[in-house]
Amino acid sequence: MSGSFEHVSFELIKLNLRRSVFVQNHEHARPAPGEVIAMGLSLKNGGEFLPDGMSADFLQSFRTHGGPQLPFMLEAEFTATFSMSRPVPESDQENYIHRIFPQVIFPYTREYVAETTRRGGFPPLLINMNLFPDGRGRSAGTAEASRGGSKLLH
Repeated sequence: MSGSFEHVSFELIKLNLRRSVFVQNHEHARPAPGEVIAMGLSLKNGGEFLPDGMSADFLQSFRTHGGPQLPFMLEAEFTATFSMSRPVPESDQENYIHRIFPQVIFPYTREYVAETTRRGGFPPLLINMNLFPDGRGRSAGTAEASRGGSKLLH
């Protein structure tokens, strides 16, 4: 954050589920009680401010990784539009795109992932904010499922 940063309030004016894919792997055998399955997860964030600095478009993408041995594959993309109370200096815009906006949208993504997996017949996959510990929302490999703090889905 730059030294010239001043308080700017913002409003989430639009949130859309742009894309969702949930595919159950019917070839996968149900795990035995207590068996765990390693699953990689990624959460990516991106976006841009419009030239006036008063509004921004944002995208948050979630994806499971692990190949054909996983019981399902899930991808989801949320788009959002934010409106600012005044122009955000260009030097501060990256902070909004990589730290502030992801924290606003993340609860919606987390809830969607949990409900989609639950409705698909699996325990809810509860993703944790540790998917982007550096605030940038880059792929973080295996993420923590909140069931017992394990880094595995079971």
